[in-house]
Amino acid sequence: MLTPVNRKLAHALLALLCLAGCSDGKPAVNPTTGRLLYDGKPMPLGASVTFLPIGDSGVATSGAVDEDGNLSVVTFENQSGLVAGEYRLVVYQIIEKEPDHVDQDGEIRAAPTDTFMAVDEEQRIPEIFSDRQKSPLTVTIEAGSNDLGTLDLKTVPQS
Repeated sequence: MLTPVNRKLAHALLALLCLAGCSDGKPAVNPTTGRLLYDGKPMPLGASVTFLPIGDSGVATSGAVDEDGNLSVVTFENQSGLVAGEYRLVVYQIIEKEPDHVDQDGEIRAAPTDTFMAVDEEQRIPEIFSDRQKSPLTVTIEAGSNDLGTLDLKTVPQS
């Protein structure tokens, strides 16, 4: 029969073994939401965003910004959010579009032709936000849910 002290040790060891066996070795992903705008408005065709870790924490991750400015980030095979850490955001604005055309069945689809510039010059974000070394956008992700709020690229100081 186990003594109370040995029983506690056995339970603690069992809990550690369960955690080790149940873990896939990947850090926890924290739900992350936010909006990304330029000059107070969503980017017309959306954008893609790369989150680059600063320092030793975090995991490089990519996400998308829809046409309403909502950010979605997926880490580790469809786990929505980011690993805790500090990140530099690199934004790639989508400015080209394939022309739409109506198929034989009446569906509107992208035409199998060349793309065209669909975003006017004044709606294009400054190139600094696409620079992996110089982008002034940084965020810190902590354990638990994170709301980045609204990041407006027009109001972010540019280096």
